[in-house]
Amino acid sequence: MSVEQLEATLLKLPAAERAAFADWFDAHRHELVADDLSEAQKTELLHRRREYDEHPERFVRMNKKSLDQMFNRIRKNVAARLSSAR
Repeated sequence: MSVEQLEATLLKLPAAERAAFADWFDAHRHELVADDLSEAQKTELLHRRREYDEHPERFVRMNKKSLDQMFNRIRKNVAARLSSAR
């Protein structure tokens, strides 16, 4: 299955099932990409996951709209810095 097919399938799921999948994916991310990571990266991912599990109040969950806004601010910031550097 391609990434596009997987994405299309996931987007057809009800919101609660997509959220459950996202939680599962976050919990198993290190297993899914483990072959491509160094030991230091694996250790860091496990450390971050443990930190989130122990202190979820320290983290902010973002929806698509807030992520888009954040990345748009970053893009504008980078564009402004690049144009002023010229």
